[in-house]
Amino acid sequence: MKIPAGTVDVFLVVTLLVCCYTDLKERKIRNVVLFPAALLALILHILLEGGAGALLWIKGLGAGIGLFLIPFALGGIGAGDVKLLGVVGSFKGAVFAFHAFIYTALIGAVLILFFLWRKKELWPTMVRIGRAIKLFFYSGFRLWDLGEENKAVTVPYGLAITLGSFVCLAGEFLC
Repeated sequence: MKIPAGTVDVFLVVTLLVCCYTDLKERKIRNVVLFPAALLALILHILLEGGAGALLWIKGLGAGIGLFLIPFALGGIGAGDVKLLGVVGSFKGAVFAFHAFIYTALIGAVLILFFLWRKKELWPTMVRIGRAIKLFFYSGFRLWDLGEENKAVTVPYGLAITLGSFVCLAGEFLC
């Protein structure tokens, strides 16, 4: 069966846009979108490349999930974000997932600063981080002990994942 060029990219873009929308509106990335998308990626890869496609899918899914395990374990991102990067990897492979991870981190940092600024929490957060660093160097406290937590400022990280993935897709398209 012949599958048109770019089919994988189209399905990835649709998946990213749907997940970004739900993350922005509801602060949720739905499994009802992620699991069928990952299965579709597997089917497409098997149809396109056979066993090698299945291997690409496994490596991409594993890389995408693995890259976000530590931020998830530290409470920085949600499980939906982890699964979304896994789906990105399942469509495009491990190397793409790694590049998307790097761009996502950079874009995510900018988004975090923007959301903190918008909620007028940027300066208080910077002061808490400064105190934690000072405590770390002067008394050996752990660096991540930032005192009071501010749960009022959350960032829909699906937006950062979507934009980071789009940067990678644009790079593929332009090269």
